[in-house]
Amino acid sequence: MCGIICEVRRSERNTLIGTEVLNRIKNRGPDCVKEVELDMGELKLFLCGSVLWMQGPNPVEQPLENDRGVLLFNGDIFDYDWERNINDTKLIMNKLSNEEVHSENQIIDQLKLLKGPFSLIYFDKTKNDLYFTRDRIGRSSLLFHKTEDSVIISSVLGRNYNCIEIPAANIVKLNLKTSQITLYPWKNTEKKSLCTLEDWIHDIQKQQNLPDDQYPFEYELTTDFNDEDEVIQAIETAAKTIDNNILLMKAISENTKIKQTVQSVTKLLEKSVKIRLEKQPNKCKNCIKHETSECKHCTVGILFSGGLDCTILALLADRYVDKGQPIDLINVAFSLNNKSSYDVPDRITGKNSYEELKSICSSRNWVFKEVNVSKDVLEKYQKSTIADLVFPRNTILDESLGSALWFAASGQGFETSPCRVVLLGSGADELFGGYLRHRKAYQRQGWLGLARELQLDWNRISFRNLSRDNRVISDHGRQPRMPYLDEDFSNYVLSLKPWLRCFPSTSLDCGIGDKLMLRLVALNLGLTNVVTYPKRALQFGSRIANKKEKGGDLSKNFLNCH
Repeated sequence: MCGIICEVRRSERNTLIGTEVLNRIKNRGPDCVKEVELDMGELKLFLCGSVLWMQGPNPVEQPLENDRGVLLFNGDIFDYDWERNINDTKLIMNKLSNEEVHSENQIIDQLKLLKGPFSLIYFDKTKNDLYFTRDRIGRSSLLFHKTEDSVIISSVLGRNYNCIEIPAANIVKLNLKTSQITLYPWKNTEKKSLCTLEDWIHDIQKQQNLPDDQYPFEYELTTDFNDEDEVIQAIETAAKTIDNNILLMKAISENTKIKQTVQSVTKLLEKSVKIRLEKQPNKCKNCIKHETSECKHCTVGILFSGGLDCTILALLADRYVDKGQPIDLINVAFSLNNKSSYDVPDRITGKNSYEELKSICSSRNWVFKEVNVSKDVLEKYQKSTIADLVFPRNTILDESLGSALWFAASGQGFETSPCRVVLLGSGADELFGGYLRHRKAYQRQGWLGLARELQLDWNRISFRNLSRDNRVISDHGRQPRMPYLDEDFSNYVLSLKPWLRCFPSTSLDCGIGDKLMLRLVALNLGLTNVVTYPKRALQFGSRIANKKEKGGDLSKNFLNCH
């Protein structure tokens, strides 16, 4: 991921952007960096972008500037209709500053056509309008900080900045002369709205301070749950007559509707993995610095617990990563008393799935990379680095997941991984019902309760997880890519009836009913062992979390390491 930052301040005031923040921006984009400052009389506009080169034949410095505007772009465009040999940032700039694009509605229309994970900042010189947004799913990070004399919009800030995470629900336009905010919802069915800058910030702070269980949400019923689907009957009948879990899932797969759905999910997921592996220079961190025509080192790593989601990604990645390149399976474990073993649950399942991958894809050089983190090292980097990256998130759950992902993305095992792209399984649990709360929702309210819980999880995924995860992973100058969060893939899964995504009834145990569709996809791809592995959260599988603590409570470690 690239790093982008923009400051609007009164001309007589000094910048509020410190060296630490600029260094965090540069960590995200190690290939090149550029700064631009515009003098607008009473105001000064500072823009800085660092680049992690991923698309186009050569790195392109940003911000990009012409007579009409200035653009900062952080992300990837995954669209086969786009020209492959032109950098995506250049293409976006051409679309936004085209002479035929005169109105704000035309700018908004161009932004709504973008597919892929991104955040961007665009200044329209002709109207003094500053546009900024995260993509409609919220896969990238963008923070907002305001003082009396300054506004900062940035990929990452830190605890010294009283900032908010910009929600992914809207494209935002800030007029620098009037300080009026215009919100353009990503959904075309919703109308734009106006508010003051202060009211916009207040509303976001109010929402982000709410506990997870108070997230505002209205469920629109679109499925007829009175219609008895023959799929439910087929699954229930098979569960009553077959004891062996693998044989049971094979029998379930024979149902015509289920078989068709498995094939569609597999096809769309493979397409998502394919484009995310093709859109990159195919060079490791070392070879990217030199004029080498071919790189035989690892360019793609997978954050790898050995669980269902990441093992499927590894198997599909084998089809599209050059056969001469190894794939790093990066597995993180913690020892929180400096005496215990690193043989945590995720290490054990990781090794088991590593062996299964070697058996199925025997021509691939799979590298199982162990990242072992002692208590002392964990506390050191939580204080110096991780707390600032995770901020403004600050709960025990944010601390655990943010720390686990930061160390995993470091790739620092016996040898540090040179990969520039990391695949991770974000979104799979939300889409396919991988959490215990999905089973409880079904127990309370049947299929309607499950459908509502699945939709709630999807609606708040950008708010709960994605922005934080983007900040910690990208700090290592690696590009996080999340195939389950592809627009085409997720839209298809969201259109399915809940019993075609998961089946958390008493008929199917944990390790079968949860994420049932994804388990059937794994079985269809030739996997066996991982198909029945139960869901285990990263913070517990890696042993970074204390099960006695409540994930929603404020992190004392983060609060005390100021």
